[in-house]
Amino acid sequence: MQLSPHNRPSNPLDLPEIRSHIARFLNCKDCLSCMRVSRDWSHDFAPYVWHTIDFAKDATAFGKVTTETLDKYGGLIAQILNIASAENLQALQHSKVDSIKSMDVRLPNNWLYRELLSDLILRCSGSVKDLIIQSASPNPNTFEEQRKWSTHFLHVNDIFTVYPPILPGQGPISNYECCLRALALWYVCITREGLSSLLRCCPSLDELTLVRVMLICHKPSLTLYTGSRLRYLSASLQQVYCNDTEDPKAPCLLLHFPLLKEWKISWMIRPTQWPTDTIPDAFSEWCPHFKTVTFATESTEIMKDLLLNSFNDLESCTLSSKNLEISTALGLLSHLDSMTSLTITDDKQDKEVTQMVFLIVKLCRNLQVLSIESIVCDVEIVEKARWACQDLRELRVRFKGLDSPRDIEGCIRQVCGQRRSGRDETYVSRSLDQGSILGRIAQFLLQFKQLKTVWLGTKNIYLPPSRTA
Repeated sequence: MQLSPHNRPSNPLDLPEIRSHIARFLNCKDCLSCMRVSRDWSHDFAPYVWHTIDFAKDATAFGKVTTETLDKYGGLIAQILNIASAENLQALQHSKVDSIKSMDVRLPNNWLYRELLSDLILRCSGSVKDLIIQSASPNPNTFEEQRKWSTHFLHVNDIFTVYPPILPGQGPISNYECCLRALALWYVCITREGLSSLLRCCPSLDELTLVRVMLICHKPSLTLYTGSRLRYLSASLQQVYCNDTEDPKAPCLLLHFPLLKEWKISWMIRPTQWPTDTIPDAFSEWCPHFKTVTFATESTEIMKDLLLNSFNDLESCTLSSKNLEISTALGLLSHLDSMTSLTITDDKQDKEVTQMVFLIVKLCRNLQVLSIESIVCDVEIVEKARWACQDLRELRVRFKGLDSPRDIEGCIRQVCGQRRSGRDETYVSRSLDQGSILGRIAQFLLQFKQLKTVWLGTKNIYLPPSRTA
């Protein structure tokens, strides 16, 4: 059935799709004003008003919200930040507050708080995907002090359960499954058996962050869960290896994660039980799919050992320029056949760092992504270097003499123009201003026929395909 012309809305804001799109760009106060226009407007703008509750800013206002209001809007709350008191949790005690997707909570030494927290997480267990649980750092900040206080202990079975919540008038849901995707734990103590239970009842867990988490009470008689689907881990070396201060022979945490792909090593102090002359080399046994690593800035020596002796066939590596020495460069080159992505961070500008970068690009022929934003390259050195990685897809680099947005735009304009023209290399060389910095950099970029994304100091620029590729 065709709508007659007079049925079409005369104002774009009469369309709910337009209102919902606009709401994404307004602040909470403006969305609240829009809710008061009409019932239809309230329906479209309310999700953006109620999406996030931050108790660091909204505790007083949210504490005044009535039961009737939560009846109407409680189901729209998707993110809760900085839950720090029993009063915060009591304000959320409502059956309609059951669709929270993201929570950030503290662990105080308060049993009422813990009970209310357990109630909230179980009520939202079918929706919560991202969860941060943290306790305050101990004073003094030591493992011994952390273990003294009950406020740091995470009671896994009080928060996560292998049983589904029972809805009023219903029996257990046989196909229930926890949908938690990302979990971060800060300054908490947990038993090794508790960690196994946590992983077992969170089959969708994909990302885990551990900051000063104490794993205690390991016993060889306990069967550890090794079926986690986790792929992304952020934890220190000591967290992964020296995870039980009472039992230095407690097995490595990595055995829980057979599907691990990426590890961000947040702290690189050598674990106390490691021999001084070698390090464990069972990574391929524990994590056969491990291909991506991000290194912290401490201990170049450990980084070199891991690259040379522990990791096999790395595809992606991120490290600081402060650690880019001959030993780590050799470690990276031990993966030259598999390495496709390299990112250098931090701003250390010296001759040795530059030499190591150009040694890597000379030999790592399979590189597709190279990010060296922190390094300012001399055009003459870049031109003389031999770039074996001719299949680069993404390049992020700065050049000496190419500083202003106008010059960068001019250089990119030359590259795009030559790519669209489809001329041969001889014509391209003649048509560019070879004496200028812009022309020389454009000529350099044009050698990479597969290059799609380039960053020269301002923003990502997407290049048209090369007709001669």
